[in-house]
Amino acid sequence: MRKHILQKYLLKEALISFFAVLLVLLLVLLGGVFIQLLSKVAEGSVELGLLLPLLFWGSLKAFSTLLVISLFLSILFSLGRLYKDSEIYAMRASGFGSLQLWMPFLWISGVLALLMALLSFELGPQAEQHVHDLKVAALEKLDLAGITPGRFVELPGQGRVVFAGGLDPESHQLQHLYLFQEKRGHLQIVAATTAEQIEVAQGHEKFLRLSEGEMFEGMPGADRFSLTRYEQMGIRMPDVSATSRSHSVKLMSAAQLWSSDTPASLAEFHWRLSFPLSVLVLALLAVPLSHTSPRQGRSGNIVIAIILYIFYANLLGLGKSWIEDGSMPAWIGLWWVHLIFLLTAILMWAGQDNVFARLLYTFRKSEKVAG
Repeated sequence: MRKHILQKYLLKEALISFFAVLLVLLLVLLGGVFIQLLSKVAEGSVELGLLLPLLFWGSLKAFSTLLVISLFLSILFSLGRLYKDSEIYAMRASGFGSLQLWMPFLWISGVLALLMALLSFELGPQAEQHVHDLKVAALEKLDLAGITPGRFVELPGQGRVVFAGGLDPESHQLQHLYLFQEKRGHLQIVAATTAEQIEVAQGHEKFLRLSEGEMFEGMPGADRFSLTRYEQMGIRMPDVSATSRSHSVKLMSAAQLWSSDTPASLAEFHWRLSFPLSVLVLALLAVPLSHTSPRQGRSGNIVIAIILYIFYANLLGLGKSWIEDGSMPAWIGLWWVHLIFLLTAILMWAGQDNVFARLLYTFRKSEKVAG
């Protein structure tokens, strides 16, 4: 009964730390995504009406990573405080063993691993699909209204920068338009008195029709530029048909990834599987990492834990790239990364719990009895 009460106490401390860390990281994530989207809205590449949908679905894509980090840090913070206040030592003195210490965190990580599997294999691809569709819709709606007068706007996927001095409210024509682009090391500047959008091939292609302008072309830093005057010129707007038809592996379902035999699909499957597995591994690793003496500060363990997490995440990314380019067989997957850190957690726990010393003592004692 006493051990059950202590486990509930550990579970409560871990959950409080988990939700506190998750809230802080979520606010940081939302702030970063919001600033990026707001800058795109200011540039004119994203409509204001798409701001909130992109913020929601874009944040959901990164939510899995936040859950993993939040659980890892919450175990470190909660157990680190208990070690500092000598509460863990009091629990150990009352017969609270290592298995009882791990049980609350294994329960949390098990529930969270199921949620991570749902996010990685179901909600994650849906969020990726929604973000993809919103970006395609934004490109399809890119017209003269998307070129904000008085601001430099980059045409997506073309490497061209456009600047318009004004917009005629009656004719809806851009006035005093300048287009900057680089071709084979040559800088090309196109100036037009007016510009308007036209559609050809039953609306499948959009062009900017420039009227009464000049085109300058030359090598940056050179003394000579060529000058060409024109009456009308057409500039093709971004073609999003190829983008809308592209089928990225990030948009594929778990069944499609499993049935596919391409390296990219198998790498994506193992990458998604790594999220629920990393929750369990990092929970096991955080317990021995949080071990400190009452006089020892917690900053050293936190720094080591963050370094290990960065090393873990980088190895997973490296393993994924190896599978994609064929350097590693797909059947190996990313299991070797999880195994390395799982063995690290077991060895750290065994060293702190004097498992090897007790095994050696038992072995010597059995030898004396046999002798």
